[in-house]
Amino acid sequence: MDNNLTVTKISWQKVAERVSKLTGKTYSAQYIREVAIGYRTNKQLQPILQDLGLAKKEVA
Repeated sequence: MDNNLTVTKISWQKVAERVSKLTGKTYSAQYIREVAIGYRTNKQLQPILQDLGLAKKEVA
């Protein structure tokens, strides 16, 4: 089976544009990706990325 049939690629640039529009601040695609994967933290962006289905839920 070809793995390319089941792979979804995220356009972090498009995500950054959407998040920037929602927040009114400009964010880079790299920064948004790092927040989404948990490498960086941002309490304002985390809920937005969770709503978009791109970030893991926080574990308390």
